[in-house]
Amino acid sequence: MSGKLAAHQINFCPWFPWFYKMHKAEVFVLMIHCQFEKNGFQNRAMVRDRWLTMPVVGSSHETIREKFYSNGYKMTDVNVPLILGFAKMLGIDTNKIHYDFPTEKKGTERIIEICKRFDCDQYLTNPDATEKYLDEKAMNDAGIEVLGCNVPPQYRKSMFEMLEENGIEGTVKVLNKEFACKR
Repeated sequence: MSGKLAAHQINFCPWFPWFYKMHKAEVFVLMIHCQFEKNGFQNRAMVRDRWLTMPVVGSSHETIREKFYSNGYKMTDVNVPLILGFAKMLGIDTNKIHYDFPTEKKGTERIIEICKRFDCDQYLTNPDATEKYLDEKAMNDAGIEVLGCNVPPQYRKSMFEMLEENGIEGTVKVLNKEFACKR
């Protein structure tokens, strides 16, 4: 195994650190087979201290893949093109983007399974993941090194804000900076 993987739910208009992880990973997995997270970011985004929200319908126990917005569009049909569009605009190789797969595993065991499926021995994640949901010892025991990707506070903002403040070229320059992605 060798390679660096990052994975994330398909958020609605993800923020800049989300794309930074995508850029730094060799494999990026869009999570659509996990449960929709009520009050999460799959259907909303914070822009300039205001929420942009796409209302959803159905049960909160549905997977993201099964979820629909109230306007009748499938969440995947809205969020994935937005994500791919931003990635292409930023010059991120979209060939490294893959989808997860149905499984009974959850949490850390699911991440381990995904890393093994894509033959990766490093997992790039948010620095606070090990405090919230990721069992770093279990990852290490499975032969997967956990790397916390710490984007500085001045860049922890929506893509809309980054583009407004820096333009496309400036945002790409920030994307190419080396921030701490280690343990």
